[in-house]
Amino acid sequence: MEQMLEQAEAVLRFSGEVQRRMSEVGVEGIGGVMGLYAKLRSALERVSHDELDWAAAEVNRVLDSLNRINDELKRLKSLKLSLETGH
Repeated sequence: MEQMLEQAEAVLRFSGEVQRRMSEVGVEGIGGVMGLYAKLRSALERVSHDELDWAAAEVNRVLDSLNRINDELKRLKSLKLSLETGH
């Protein structure tokens, strides 16, 4: 019985510590965490997979263009150096 009371007290201390830590970041306990989860889920439901796929593809297209420009600039620099050194 004594061991069970010690275990229960340890769980209560831990629960209090969790509550304190959550309060430090502005979340009020497990209910606050569940509320944040529900808000996040609701927000993410408003963005479709197709929209995310489209945005990722657009970013990749921009990156490809920037890489091509970067390659051209490297070639231009190389050409400039060659002309300057006479090679």
